[in-house]
Amino acid sequence: MRSLIFGCAAMGLVAMSAPAWAQTKGMSQTPDNIQELFQFLYQCARVPPGVEGSELTLRFSLTHYGALRGKPMITYSKLAGSPEDQRVFVSAALDALEKCMPVPVTEHFGKIVAQKMIVMRFPRPRETRT
Repeated sequence: MRSLIFGCAAMGLVAMSAPAWAQTKGMSQTPDNIQELFQFLYQCARVPPGVEGSELTLRFSLTHYGALRGKPMITYSKLAGSPEDQRVFVSAALDALEKCMPVPVTEHFGKIVAQKMIVMRFPRPRETRT
C-alpha cells in the first residue's frame, strides 16, 4: 500500500508578529480528521511580518499520540528578502510547528495520522484567488 501524502492547499497561516503566536494550552480543539488537524496547526503557527513573498513546505509525521516524529523536512522553499529575513522566516515556520506539539488528536484519529506523511505549506495558501 502506498503512503498517502496529505497536502493542505486551502488552510494556512495568518501574518502576525512572533509574540502573537498562539499557545496550544488555551485551545480546546481535539483534531479528529485531517481538516481539523490543519486547522489546529495553522491556528498555532503565525508568520512574522516582513517576510512577504517567502514560502516553505514542510513534510513531517506524527506519532499516534500527536507528537512530532523526528524532524520536519523542508521539501520546498522560496525565500525573499535579506539573509536575516530568510533565516527569521524559516526559523518561525519550524518553531511554530514545534510549539504546536503534541497535537491532542483523538485516539481514533491518532491511529490513522500515525501512518501518514503530512505536507504543510507556510504561509497559508489563499483559499480564493482573484
